[in-house]
Amino acid sequence: MKLSIRIRLILYMTVSSVLFAILLFGFNQFFAEKYYLYNKKHTLIETSQKLTELIGERNTQEELQDTQLLYQIKTLEKSIGGTIIIGAGNGEIYYPSETEHGLPVVGGKFPFDFMDGINKRPKEWERYSENAYFLVRTDPHYEIETLRFQVQMENGLKHLIWVPMEGIAETAALSNRVTAVLGLITILLTGACALIFSRRFTKPITEINKTARQMADLDFSQTLAISSSDELGELSYSINRLSYSLNQAITELNERNRQLEHDILYERSLDKMRKEFVSNVSHELKTPIFLIQGYAEGLKTNVATSNERKEFYCNVIMEESDKMNRLVRDLLDLSQLEAGFFTIQKEQINATFLVDSIIEKYQKRLKDLGVHLTKKMEENIFIEADAMRLEQVIANFLNNALTHLDEKKELRITLKKSGQRACFGIINSGRPIPEEEMEKIWTSFYKIDPARTREDGGSGLGLSIVKSILDAHDSKYGVNNREDGVEFWFEMSRKESD
Repeated sequence: MKLSIRIRLILYMTVSSVLFAILLFGFNQFFAEKYYLYNKKHTLIETSQKLTELIGERNTQEELQDTQLLYQIKTLEKSIGGTIIIGAGNGEIYYPSETEHGLPVVGGKFPFDFMDGINKRPKEWERYSENAYFLVRTDPHYEIETLRFQVQMENGLKHLIWVPMEGIAETAALSNRVTAVLGLITILLTGACALIFSRRFTKPITEINKTARQMADLDFSQTLAISSSDELGELSYSINRLSYSLNQAITELNERNRQLEHDILYERSLDKMRKEFVSNVSHELKTPIFLIQGYAEGLKTNVATSNERKEFYCNVIMEESDKMNRLVRDLLDLSQLEAGFFTIQKEQINATFLVDSIIEKYQKRLKDLGVHLTKKMEENIFIEADAMRLEQVIANFLNNALTHLDEKKELRITLKKSGQRACFGIINSGRPIPEEEMEKIWTSFYKIDPARTREDGGSGLGLSIVKSILDAHDSKYGVNNREDGVEFWFEMSRKESD
């Protein structure tokens, strides 16, 4: 049977109080009398020590009749509610000096039970020390059980101190009755308090459970109105916050679901491009390695007999080695750029001079390709940039433009001022880039035409390197389809020359 938390709380509190009452009563029943007896023994020992100090070196009847001493001994008797007897070693009583409580007067025999002779010793006795004993005996005058402590003192005297056992038993019995009554009252009060407070305690839990069930059904309209400052109040506040946060999160998740699907498609396409890149790089490396190996073996086996053939073989090996070197260098550059392992070293440079020097390096290739180049650049445009990295950007733009020229083979380069910016552009007479490819061309490993041969261009890393460099310069850049071709451009902060 399923019990509610309220019923279990009542049961736990009631059972706990019952067990506590039983434990307390049992402890009192079995140990109270022993505890009182232990205290009485301790009291008798302390009284004996005080009595020994009071008597001191006195060991005759005359010495014990000192008025002040007798007053102090009687005070000790009253304080413990018992009786003290002092006598000589031969059993003659020195104190009390008159008949009291049925005791013999001075000159009577000392009522010691077993100071001499083991056969006289009672069954209920306990040795405290060599000359001191505890024993329980029935008083011969009143027929009551007494606890006695008798001591042989060093001065030759003996003393006996005894108290009634009846007081110990009565105290223990009274303690048992009081404990039983208090235990019963405790059980009743605990049960009543459990009935009253369990409802107040479980009511907010019931409300919290109801709200939690609604939250499980994705209904976040209900809020808790528990305003207490205890743990339940804090829990209520936390659940309200959780409800609000979950509602916000689920709303955002629903809104971003379409974006997530788009990102998944993008990641899949990126993974496809990476696989294509591995395939392309493998091909790019395999071909020059194969050619280098083949022509090197030809030189070794003297296949090329003439100097012209040997020079041809060497040129092929050098060209293929250069292609491998460029590919590996691009891979290292891209890795460092994307990992952030390089720093931009900005300085003031003449952008006009830099572009002219790069074009000069490409004159032979431009001539070989039959490219018609047009330049439109303003003089002495100074910018803040990393000269080496900026040269890499312009060179990659130029290589990309030459790779995708159409049959017109027209190329235009522009450099102009625009406010506090310097604008560079390179336009080739090529086929327009499809709109869906505009963002992808900056992605690593991406090629618009996956089927092009190794002679058609690079490995698809150039524009990725350009993007990383320009991002590090905080530059704007992009690509535009124009009526007369395709334009790649970027902007950088301009700095007036001193």
